[in-house]
Amino acid sequence: MTRSEAIAWLRAVDGELYRTPPGRRGRRAWVAVVTTPATGGTPQQRIIALGETLQEAASSAAAQWRAVFTPRGRLH
Repeated sequence: MTRSEAIAWLRAVDGELYRTPPGRRGRRAWVAVVTTPATGGTPQQRIIALGETLQEAASSAAAQWRAVFTPRGRLH
């Protein structure tokens, strides 16, 4: 996911993006926050994803988002 793709995806799902203040070693993290819509029997879920880059945080959030909506097979 490129930077522009990450920003576009976050906008499309009405997500938010934050950057932490520098820690003791001067490192910062990106935080992507999205809320899935309630669908069928699935309630809303808040997804909070961290990354060293904007792209990592958004990609992690997108992967978790897809996992919520991936059809699960029936148990046999």
